[in-house]
Amino acid sequence: MGSPSPVVKYGIIGVGMMGREHLMNLYHLQSHGVAVVAIADPHVPSQQLALDLAVSYNWSIQVFSGHKELLDGGLCDVVVVSAPNMTHYEILMDIINHPKPHHILVEKPLCTTVSHCKKVIEAARKRPNILVHVGLEYRYMPPVAKLIDIVKGGKLGDVKMVAIREHRFPFLVKVNNWNRFNANSGGLLLRNAATFSI
Repeated sequence: MGSPSPVVKYGIIGVGMMGREHLMNLYHLQSHGVAVVAIADPHVPSQQLALDLAVSYNWSIQVFSGHKELLDGGLCDVVVVSAPNMTHYEILMDIINHPKPHHILVEKPLCTTVSHCKKVIEAARKRPNILVHVGLEYRYMPPVAKLIDIVKGGKLGDVKMVAIREHRFPFLVKVNNWNRFNANSGGLLLRNAATFSI
């Protein structure tokens, strides 16, 4: 009988709605050697909601008020960045430039400006021991994947315009309503184009 597989230890930076969704999804992967060991968020109510969720899963996690403290704690192999969009650039650069390598899953968008995206990509290329993945899970959902295949197959001809309709409330409640301002979010087109780009 072989030795058990090592546990991949995750930290989640930003434990609002999406961060807690990642926490729930990682819980369902624990039989595959996954554990969330740390969270970071300056918003105490979000920390508490995530901590309550972790306790319900019988996970003991370390709570940090900031991402730098989480990184310096040396607990994680992988970091999930689900903090507000306008914070991605600073957080990603801190992770990439940290002495201890951490693999990264960042929620879309990578950053809110093209120049920041280019800087993150350039920095990540200098650290080949780090994997950086942008969460674009909608692209792989069967209806969206089928749409992409149809468009790329030429069945529709040249696409001249794409209309997007979200089947949810337009502005989910976020801490300090950060998502209501284009300067913070990158704008609706950026967020949805990142998801549905063909």
